[in-house]
Amino acid sequence: MPPSSPSTVPNATTMSSAAVPPLSAVGSTAGGIAKGRSKSPRGVSTLMYACQQGDVEKVRRLLRAQPTVLEKRDRTGKTALHYCCTSDSLFAAQAADLLVMAAPDLVESRDEDGFTPLHLAVIAGNMPLVTFLLANNADVNAVDSEKHTVVHWATVCGETGALRAVLAAGAPVSTPDIHGGYPLHYAAQMCGGEKDSSLGLQVLQTLLQHPDIKVNVEDGEGRQPLLWASSAGSAKAVLALIRAGSTVDASDKDGLTALHCAASRGHTDCIDTLLTLCGMSPDVIDSNGCTALHYSVTLGHADATALLLAHGADPNRQDRKGRSSAHCGCAKGQFETVKLIGTNNANLWLKNARGDLPLHEAAASGRRDLVKWLLEARPSQVNARNNDGRCPLHLAALNDNADMCKILLDAGAQVNPVLRTSKNVFMTPLDCALQRGFRSTAKSTAKYLQLHGGVPASRMSTSKMKIPNGIPNVHQREDLNLWRGESTSDSERECGENEEKTRRRHRRRLNHRHDRKKESAVTDEEETKRMQSGTGVIGDG
Repeated sequence: MPPSSPSTVPNATTMSSAAVPPLSAVGSTAGGIAKGRSKSPRGVSTLMYACQQGDVEKVRRLLRAQPTVLEKRDRTGKTALHYCCTSDSLFAAQAADLLVMAAPDLVESRDEDGFTPLHLAVIAGNMPLVTFLLANNADVNAVDSEKHTVVHWATVCGETGALRAVLAAGAPVSTPDIHGGYPLHYAAQMCGGEKDSSLGLQVLQTLLQHPDIKVNVEDGEGRQPLLWASSAGSAKAVLALIRAGSTVDASDKDGLTALHCAASRGHTDCIDTLLTLCGMSPDVIDSNGCTALHYSVTLGHADATALLLAHGADPNRQDRKGRSSAHCGCAKGQFETVKLIGTNNANLWLKNARGDLPLHEAAASGRRDLVKWLLEARPSQVNARNNDGRCPLHLAALNDNADMCKILLDAGAQVNPVLRTSKNVFMTPLDCALQRGFRSTAKSTAKYLQLHGGVPASRMSTSKMKIPNGIPNVHQREDLNLWRGESTSDSERECGENEEKTRRRHRRRLNHRHDRKKESAVTDEEETKRMQSGTGVIGDG
């Protein structure tokens, strides 16, 4: 019913649903409940069918012949009165009157979903039944199994007449459902979308005019109706809520504001309204330090990106992990929006906390034209290293992207740069490709790298290695030599040890190394995953 995944909302990592509640309010199931049933549930009695058809005379005859038929329920727990409420017949209210005179308790009967007859009458927009049930003291506070009130249902079904009627009868205007969604949240959401939003705006205004309405109520994710309106893309609803007292810079539990929500969906009208008429800052940040521009660039919304830039958004703002909007856009391969900020004074060569450039992110994303464009601007960065010594070629190899490796090598990338993992293991791009298990693929990246001079770090001499962060210490040298199966000290070789003695020493050390490898097999795999995840979008570790 209400937004099903606001927790996946950004943190702009997943950015797939980004800063918005999905448009799936309770109304999505309303038609199936009351308006469009193609099949009746099993267990329908003759009386129920007569009520649904509005056949008053048949209802009267059945009640006279067998009064106990009123007690019967179908397989979903509905009574004959429920069937009156879902009827399109003009005579359904008369049939309902006969039922209630015979059994007044039917007014408060509930089916297996917790629906009372009043719920179904409101959902169906059956005003004669709504009026009849209210006149017979139907409980306006009743909630279904998900705590939706009749006000929730009138709101999401766009039944303004029923909404006014139940509110006039004392129905609560600000009650949350099990998801924390209030009627005002759903009304704000209904104002967006491609369909005519006038009905949604009528419902919204009806709720806002109620003396007991609370405009800053929060759902289960801490989002106020303003964020729902902005997510849905209704600038009119945003303005109506602000005028009614909503806090323009209100944020949810992730620090997301209405501006983040609008930017993540590319709703330019909402962005313009929030910045121009409501006075929001274009650089407001969420809990990760991300601005609206991070979201619009990452999700590829060029118009929203251009609008934010026109309003003065800072393209070089970095989040709490040092990521700029260029990092995030490159990680998702968003060439158009990255190019847009690049032509608007964005520094595309900032490093994040890991030392990664946007180029690293682009190489990992696999977007070849983006990588080419970046390297055309600054070809000298093709071998740029991050804090671990990782180059773009390492990332291309980790992702088994031979085409990306070709682009990088053609641009002058070194084929055997060496990175150092957190376990002090040294790796070339070939090592990265082999460790990822791409050895046996038909056109493997590993084979491509080998054809172009790629070798594992174990076959490289220390003098040929360009170790990041300076020369390795004694322990690192020993670790490297053990991996290569070589003697730890050059002086030992110079002292003239015989070949057999040297071979025995090598064998002992290799056995020792083999045992250590067995113990660390899992952690090596975790290290590979960590290296890959190092190029994630907003919110990655």
